[in-house]
Amino acid sequence: MAEAYADAAVRHWSDAEFFNTARRLPNADQLYGFAAECALKVALIKIPSCMDGGVLQRRYKEHVAELWELIPLQSIERIAVGLVPLLRMQNKPFADWSIDQRYESGEAINTNIVNKHRDAARRALGALGLLGERRGA
Repeated sequence: MAEAYADAAVRHWSDAEFFNTARRLPNADQLYGFAAECALKVALIKIPSCMDGGVLQRRYKEHVAELWELIPLQSIERIAVGLVPLLRMQNKPFADWSIDQRYESGEAINTNIVNKHRDAARRALGALGLLGERRGA
């Protein structure tokens, strides 16, 4: 599988925006998490010590809540300085996000949660110059 994290980040962001506009909050929320996760991986693949044989090391193939804690901040500062303040936030924006929420009824996902995750995803994609790009479908 080719790792096209930038394309995936933009695609998930776009789909999340569609679901958010349609008030399909649980799906929007999941996709904002995926968009942020892929954006973080865009930064990680630029760090040689995070790569293994041309692909991202297995330890970084986590979902956003877990991945957030693994990011080597000193290395990221050289690649995406705008990402650092987001990663250093005291209240981690995706600490309450889980891939397992895709199996839930969705009643726990509200506008405040979605907006928090949307803002963090927007900041992550923006810090890496991914917003506004037209990539694959």
